[in-house]
Amino acid sequence: MPISWSSVSRDGIILAEAGQDDEDGGVVKAAKKISSVRPTAGWEKAKSGKYRGLKFHLHELANTELDDNNGGEHSGKILLWTFSCVYDPNELSEDYAKAFLTKIVYVTEPLRGMPWWRDGGLLSAQPSFAPTLQQQMENVEQLGQLALLNQHVSETKNIMANNIENILERGEGIEELEDQASKLDELSKVFKKKAKQVRRLKMWQNAKHGMVIGTAITGAVGAVVIPPLIALL
Repeated sequence: MPISWSSVSRDGIILAEAGQDDEDGGVVKAAKKISSVRPTAGWEKAKSGKYRGLKFHLHELANTELDDNNGGEHSGKILLWTFSCVYDPNELSEDYAKAFLTKIVYVTEPLRGMPWWRDGGLLSAQPSFAPTLQQQMENVEQLGQLALLNQHVSETKNIMANNIENILERGEGIEELEDQASKLDELSKVFKKKAKQVRRLKMWQNAKHGMVIGTAITGAVGAVVIPPLIALL
């Protein structure tokens, strides 16, 4: 399977994960390495043996009450949602790994308001979401690659722009924002380079599968128990 591990976390707490290690423990090593990378407003990457780790953050302003003691500025807690994966670059390109994580961001959107997602502890969403995460990992090479690649660039740019605004609300350094501005520009260049290739592929394929917004899963899938890989280590 091209994607060997994936997880969704909140404020550093793994809520759900799915994956399988190899004989040498390479997947676990890569998962731990990417998980330890400092969060930014955009993409983080890590290399461990033959594997690559990829991570994306969503900075969510939990509430926006006005603070009279701070000159009327908005105050509120930032929830840091983290979407991570480990993949084999010989089987899957970085662009498709990014498209996979972008899809997971939107699949989880209606779930992130649930109490066990917003306030739950370690693996609080494992029983309900790990089967869905496993299914998405298994389908990444089969369904909707072209549509995902075509959509994830603009959607990721929107998320990164919102992240920057929320980082400003939290008062983080301008140096980090300058770095993220460069990443946004790089993302645009990547999309332009891929656009011609995507158009050509569309002539040969009928990309019927777009972004999955719904979160319902079949009873058979929902009954599957997915054990955690690194959360309990």
